[in-house]
Amino acid sequence: MKVVALLPFKNENWVLPSYLHSVSKLADEIIAIDDGSIDNSSEILERAGAKVYSSEKLKNFNSGWSEGSIRAELLKLGRESGATHYICLDADETFTNPSIQTVKQLLPQMKPGDKIAMQWLALWGNYTKYRHDATVWSNNWKDFVVADEPSLSYNASQHMHLGRTPSAPNEVGDMKWNRIGNNYGAVMHFQFSAYNNFQLKQCWLRCSELIQEPNNFNGINNKYSITLLEQNVGLEEMPKSWYDGIILPEVDNFDPEWKDSSFVRADLLPGIYKYFDDYGVEYFEKLNIWHVPQLRNYFIKQTARQPR
Repeated sequence: MKVVALLPFKNENWVLPSYLHSVSKLADEIIAIDDGSIDNSSEILERAGAKVYSSEKLKNFNSGWSEGSIRAELLKLGRESGATHYICLDADETFTNPSIQTVKQLLPQMKPGDKIAMQWLALWGNYTKYRHDATVWSNNWKDFVVADEPSLSYNASQHMHLGRTPSAPNEVGDMKWNRIGNNYGAVMHFQFSAYNNFQLKQCWLRCSELIQEPNNFNGINNKYSITLLEQNVGLEEMPKSWYDGIILPEVDNFDPEWKDSSFVRADLLPGIYKYFDDYGVEYFEKLNIWHVPQLRNYFIKQTARQPR
């Protein structure tokens, strides 16, 4: 048995220590593809012993992100390394402490195609409390570990929002999942814990999707409307035993002044500005992105008016 962690990443140095804390306890090898980082993410991973590759030859979308082709290449590299099982966490995620022993016990029992699913804990505006309410952010489960078999694959032509693990042609929904209760394992997700960066990333995603789907303003706004809902937020404190000893990010959870330094992904703001320059800022006017002061100010500077 050989367990390999497959990791796509871009400018994730703020969360990689958290990711490595748990994954290094489970994976025999980490194979990662750098999608054009401008921070020291690659160096962090290489120091941890990961094999890091570039996505330069894999891009096939004009919005600058090719998740499908990157995940497909990771799977190919994993198979070439002799992997039998894959861990498919993203860089802004880590297993809770109880997960480690649970996954270790389950890995040898998995049959080809079997998957381990855990609750995806949306840490919201902090690093120890997760969403626990009536929204989509609560009771959200994902498949993070899979035993390989030849028919599993990723859709290399899909722009974004792929399933976490590769799927078989006849696989439907969660038919291959073994769901683990929270006390035995869960995954901490940090994207929403750094609120300013989270909001900017959601704006980048909206712009990226509009480039792929011109004029689909309503569909894109509807899809991402849940990221703007702040009423009746319910939060649940994690038991300390879930995260005790895990290296948590050190980024401030929220900056009310929205300084550029609050955007921990250094590529996001320049990336959106480039979209504005390439397509014209008014191309994106109907998207719900203007609550971010930097984007609204850019629009005003370019058009001498407020976005409508």
